[in-house]
Amino acid sequence: MAPAHYIILHPESHRERLSINGGALVGGSLRDWTGNVWVDAPCGNEDPFVLCDAWIYSYCHATQLKRAPSASPYVSRGSHLFYCSGDAANEGLLRLDTVFLVDRVAAWPTDPLGLPSEFQGHQDNLTSELWTRHFKFAFLGHHEGRYTYVARMWSEGAVDYSFLPIDRDKGRVTLDFDELTDGLSSKIDANVVGKYPVMLSGSERDEILGLVRPRAAAHVVRVDTRRGVGFGTDAHRCC
Repeated sequence: MAPAHYIILHPESHRERLSINGGALVGGSLRDWTGNVWVDAPCGNEDPFVLCDAWIYSYCHATQLKRAPSASPYVSRGSHLFYCSGDAANEGLLRLDTVFLVDRVAAWPTDPLGLPSEFQGHQDNLTSELWTRHFKFAFLGHHEGRYTYVARMWSEGAVDYSFLPIDRDKGRVTLDFDELTDGLSSKIDANVVGKYPVMLSGSERDEILGLVRPRAAAHVVRVDTRRGVGFGTDAHRCC
């Protein structure tokens, strides 16, 4: 079964332009890189969470995605998730801050609720940024914990990987809906008002990647900057 792919629209007010140190593919070569990226603001859970070694995604709009294994496409290994500005979509623009390629799916135990096995060492760990900035919010009743998607990160020789697409003007790569085929443009436009995730076919995923990759002067594939441990209890409502 081919995996499902999605465009996920989230509000600009919940995003932050953050200056980071990290690594980026520039001209096909990995370089140390400093510049601005766009990530979840630290006013609650940060999702997708990219200020870590392997990026993760658990909550925001996740309940609106096809996630449960079935005979039809669902989010699984090989799914591409394109996180875009909902505000820009109102203006007919697809402005991307994160291209997230799912490497694996970590299921949460539900009775009782707990973290997936590979993350259990972070549960209730106040020294863990993954706990204080991401995972704990499911236990506060703000979000449903069912699956955590772990990104496929860049490695030497990799063809497909997750990245933050930065254009030649040091901003986010942006596509005009008019640049897209009529079918894809209409599909996105129909979901803009309610900010519903847009499910993509494999060919539509390829269409977007084919436009984004060459326009990204820097493919940021590693974020070294960390915020430190956060202790806030309020979660913003992006879903």
